[in-house]
Parts: sequence; C-alpha cells; structure tokens
Amino acid sequence: MARMKHVDREEGRAYWMMVLPAFLIYLLVMAFPIILSAVLSVSDYSGGKMFGGERWGFAGFGQYARVFADPFFWNAFKNNMYVVLVSVFGQLPLGFIFAYIIYRRLVKWPDFWQTVLYVPNIISIIVVGLLWQTIFSPNGPIGEIMNNMYRHDFQEQLRAILGPASGFTVTDSMVRRILELAGPAGASQFGDPFPELKSLILSFGTSGPDGYQQLVDGLTNLFVQKWSPQFLNKPDVAMLPVLFVILWMYTGMYLILFLANMQKIDTQIIESARIDGAREGQVMRYIILPSLSGTVVNSAILAISGSLSSFALIFAMTGGGPSRVTEIISIYMYNNAFLGRPNFALANAIALITVAISFLLIMLTKALEKRFGGKEE
Repeated sequence: MARMKHVDREEGRAYWMMVLPAFLIYLLVMAFPIILSAVLSVSDYSGGKMFGGERWGFAGFGQYARVFADPFFWNAFKNNMYVVLVSVFGQLPLGFIFAYIIYRRLVKWPDFWQTVLYVPNIISIIVVGLLWQTIFSPNGPIGEIMNNMYRHDFQEQLRAILGPASGFTVTDSMVRRILELAGPAGASQFGDPFPELKSLILSFGTSGPDGYQQLVDGLTNLFVQKWSPQFLNKPDVAMLPVLFVILWMYTGMYLILFLANMQKIDTQIIESARIDGAREGQVMRYIILPSLSGTVVNSAILAISGSLSSFALIFAMTGGGPSRVTEIISIYMYNNAFLGRPNFALANAIALITVAISFLLIMLTKALEKRFGGKEE
C-alpha cells in the first residue's frame, strides 16, 4: 500500500512537472490579458504607467453603456455580421464544393486548381489589401475601363451626328443634337450654350480628317465627365468590395481543410455507392457531407472567430473609410484605443464585447450541430 502511494505521488509530481510550464504560459499569454482587459474596462485608467503612476480605480460599467449607445458601434457590428455571413455561408460552401470537385477529379489538372485557389492565402494580407484598394480606387482599372466605355459610346453617337470625316456642314440642327447628347451637365459649361458651342465647332474646321478627329476629341474631353467609382466611400456599396475580397482570399483555406479530410474517407465506400447507381450529388450529400460534419462545424467556428478578429485586410483596403462606412468592430476598437485621445477603458470594453459575441455565435453553432448535425465517423 505504501509503495502504491509512493508511486502515485511520483506520477502526480511527474504530471505536474510536465503540465505546469504549459499552464503557466497559458496564464501569462491568455488568461492574464483577458482578466486585465476586464479590469481595465471598468476602470478610469487613462494611460501611462499602470503601477506606480497616476492612481486609477473602479469606475463602473459606464463604458459598456457608452458602447451600446454609440451608432458607430452598431455600424461596425452590422459590417462584422456581413463578414461573418460571407465567411460562413460563402467561404465554407465554396471551399467544400471546390474541394469535392478536386477530390473527385471532376476537372482536369486538379493540383493546378488547388494551387490557384490557395495562392491568395500565402500572399501578405497588407499586399492584398493595397492591391485591391488600387483596383477599386477612382483611378484604378475598373474606373479606367468604364471611362473608356463611356468615351467610346459618346464618340460613336457624336460621329453619327457629325457625319463622315470627309466633310460636314455645321448646321443649327447639328448643334442642337450635340447639346442634347451632352446633356444638362455639358450645356452648363457655357454661358450661352448654342452660339458658343457653334463657334467652338467652327474653330476646329469643317473638313479633313485631322480637323474632324480634333473636333471629336475636343468635344469628348469637354462633355464626357470622368466617372469615379468611389466604391469604398459610398455607404450603400462600400462593404461589397470588402466582402468580395474576403471571399476571394480565404475560400482556399477551407478548400484545403475539406480536401485533407475528404482524403481520409475510404474510397471503397464511394465506389460501392457509384456501382449501386448513386449520382455525384447523392455521393456528396449522403457520404461525403455526413463524414465531414465535424470538420464543417470546426470550420464554421474558425470562420466566426476569424471574422470577428479580422483587421489587417480591411484596414489596408479602407482604413475604416473616411466616413467610417466600412468600419468593423476591431477597427472601431483600434480607433478608440490609439487615435485622437485614447480611451483604454472603452477599447477594452469593446474587446470583451467582441469576445462575448464570438462565444454566443460559437455556442449557437454548436447548438445547431447537436440539433441538425450528423455524426462524423
């Protein structure tokens, strides 16, 4: 008996010797910051030395009330929910479908497509953000393509009014039709539109290809207003480019997760089902998907937590936007913690609210798994 107790003590000592370092690291890296954040969120701490500096103490839960009363928080919360929805109902289904297509080799060169879809994940987030910011900027390729289309369409209509380049006669009817084509914005550039435009046209000459082309270019530059997309600054569409980039960048990560778990499924089960007449859709629904139920739930949890903690990509693309239309909770927290007059108590309250939202969504996901999920074998 005494020997058994001695053995138990030795095993307990060995257990704690192996567990204690990891437990202490966990307390230092995870538990302590969370506890400190909770303390600061209900304090009047205003920066500087935390211990030995200006005295600070308990200030109540006013910062939490301030967060929930701030319309910018609800805008950030709404934008974050858009990110969560795109991640859970966009990245996961697309990642699963792409993984299934590659796993079942329904396309040629599956390794090539796997690499192409995963490449955005290995590019620096800041580089991706700046790249797409340029694409969606007023002077980016989208704006240039649209402006070229507008110019081409205007010039085609203008040539139809002017007639052939070999020679044309300036008439009152022609001038009126050009003013109609230019619209009110174009006419507003003249004090007296009709005579001033007629005089301008005559100044280019009325014959020869050179004068004709100069006239077309001059009227195009005068009347075609440069279109500026301003995608990232318009409240009604600002989040759409951001959501598109998030979908494009992270779908490949879930493709790899699903593909790795699909490759663990016994292929004989799938082949037996195919021999029995099962179609591809039935194989996906009744064999592949139930076998990956645990992976789907874990991926959903990863997508939710990643969506609520996302920062770098959106900040690099928009910085929250001049009017804060693309601000999410993490950027909202950053703005309160580091910009202007920092409010550390408020920033920590926002951080804890984010953690609470994340826990609620993850608990909802687990509850849905228990209610509707299958059993992963």
